[in-house]
Amino acid sequence: MNSDYEKRALINTNTMQWQESKNVFKKILSIKDKEETSFIKLNKNSQLSQIEKINSVEIFVLEGTYINEYGEHPQGTYLRLPCENESFVKSEKGFVIFRKTNFFTDNIQVIINTNDTTWLEGQGKLEVKPLYEQTALVKWPEGEKFVPHKHWGGEEVLVLKGVFIDEYGHYPTGSWIRSPHLSEHFPYVNEETIIFVKTGHI
Repeated sequence: MNSDYEKRALINTNTMQWQESKNVFKKILSIKDKEETSFIKLNKNSQLSQIEKINSVEIFVLEGTYINEYGEHPQGTYLRLPCENESFVKSEKGFVIFRKTNFFTDNIQVIINTNDTTWLEGQGKLEVKPLYEQTALVKWPEGEKFVPHKHWGGEEVLVLKGVFIDEYGHYPTGSWIRSPHLSEHFPYVNEETIIFVKTGHI
C-alpha cells in the first residue's frame, strides 16, 4: 500500500476503518518491505505485542498516554527510538499514535514532550516546534500563505488541527499527504492549522 515513494499519496484517515488484530487497532497508510507508516490504537489495559518484536520507530502521540520501556509519554510527545521492544508497549487508559517503523538505522534517540516546548518564529508568520532534523510541528495562523516551493527529498504531512490547503485540494484534520522528491506546491490555510511535517527523507 502506497509503496511507491515516487508517487504522491493522500489519505483522509477519518474515512478509514480500524483493522483489529488481537486487540490492536491499525490504520495502515504505507507499507514497503519492513517500513510501515500507520495509526495505531490501543484500548485501556492493552498490550501491543505478546512476543518480543524489535523495531526502530518514530512516533507522535495523538491521544492518551503511550507507555514503553522508556517511560510514559502523554499526548503531544514525539519519540525517535533506534530500538523499541513492542512487548513492552502498553496502554492503561488507551492511546492513538502516528508511527513509522524501520525507516532508519542510526542510534540517535529523541524524546520530546511538545507540551513543554515553546513555539519558535518560522518563515513569514509561521511558528515552529523543531523535533529532529527536518521534522517539526508547524503552526499556520489564520489566512497564512506560503511561497510556492519544491521538496528536495520529498515531504510528508499529517494535519493535526484545522485544514491544510494547496492548489491540489483541501486536507482536514487527520489527513496524511506524502509528496515525492522535487514535488512542488503552494500551501495556505484559511483557519489556524497545525501540521506534523517531515521533509528530505524520501
